[in-house]
Formats: sequence, C-alpha cells, structure tokens
Amino acid sequence: MKRFFITGTDTDCGKTYATCSLLDTLNQRQNKAIGLKPVATGCVEQNGQLYSEDALLIQENNRNQTLNINKWSFKPPVSPHIAAKEAGTLITTGDIIRFCNSEPFQNNDIMLIEGAGGLLVPFNEEETWVDFLRQTAIPVIVVVGMRLGCINHALMTAEVLRANQIECAGWIANCLDNNMLYLKENLSIITTKMNMPRLATIPYKGKVTGLSEQSMLQAC
Repeated sequence: MKRFFITGTDTDCGKTYATCSLLDTLNQRQNKAIGLKPVATGCVEQNGQLYSEDALLIQENNRNQTLNINKWSFKPPVSPHIAAKEAGTLITTGDIIRFCNSEPFQNNDIMLIEGAGGLLVPFNEEETWVDFLRQTAIPVIVVVGMRLGCINHALMTAEVLRANQIECAGWIANCLDNNMLYLKENLSIITTKMNMPRLATIPYKGKVTGLSEQSMLQAC
C-alpha cells in the first residue's frame, strides 16, 4: 500500500477539501483509497459524543465508510497539544503510527493521512508532525491555499521538509480566491522555488484537475 501525508501551508488552506477531492478522484480511477484523520480539534459535540466535521467529510469519500478514521477528537479549536493536555490525554508519535497501521485500514491501495494543522504543529509538549514523518518516511503532499501570502507560506513549508530530509511527493494548488491577482505567476514561482512537482490544481470551489497520479506513486 502506498501512503501519503497531507499537510497544509496554513490554517484554512483547504487540506480536508483537497484530501476529499483526491480520494474521490483516486477511487474513480479504480484505486482502493482511504483517508485518515488521526487527530482533530474544534470538534462538535452531539449526544455526548465528539465528532470531527473534517473526519466525517473524509469518511464520506472513503470506499468503506464504516471505519472510525479519527482516533483523537477534541472540542476546543486550538493546537492539539493544548487540547490533549486539557483533556488529560497524551498523544505520541508511536500512538499515531500504531493507529495508522491498524489492520482494518490495510486492505487498500492508497492511504492518505491528513495532519492537524501544519508540519510544526505539536500534538504533545515535544513532538510535532515532523517527528511522525521522520519516523515513518511517508512522502508528503503539501496543500497550498492560493491567496495573498501563499508564496512565503509554501516556501517555508518546503524548507522545513528539506531541513528534516522529509520526502515530498509534490504539492496541490487549492484556489481559495476566485479573484486572485496573478494566479498563473504565483503558481509558476511556487513550482520553481519549491522544486517539487505540482500534482494537481483545485479550481475555486471545484475538484482536482489534472492529477498526476504517476508522480504521486513515483515518490514512494
């Protein structure tokens, strides 16, 4: 099974939207693809149970929609390490790895693991998603929210990956602003400077177009 980690350049860049769009596209191409959202904050409470709206959206795009793809759910919309500490819970890299390696998830061709926040968001006092990626060597797909400031956010994310020798399968341009000035020029400079393939573009409120599945799989 090929595995990819989905991260984003900043808050509300569209990680979940991109993950769902990828799952839909991959499954339509006859891949057995599953998406996981191990850690989620900002969850809603219903009948005493916490639900991640992001995880529910991902689950709707999985072939098997009965599996619980969200292990840790927290109500406060804050960094996972704060939410977990407040709830009296400790989440470690090892815990997340074991969850992703759970037997029910393994009968698939492709697994997409969506992080909570960006690469350097901590889930305990010491560990971030970078630690998870260094231990698992899972290739990363970066979702770049195309709006003012995206160049800096994209290049900083790429620098974190390079500095930690984390493999990147490529990036996805998620168009958040239908009236963004010089979109083509922004796409060009980000592709050049990040030095990684642009796997796909998601038009404003649209779906993945031109997905380079071959480039994704070559990264594994």
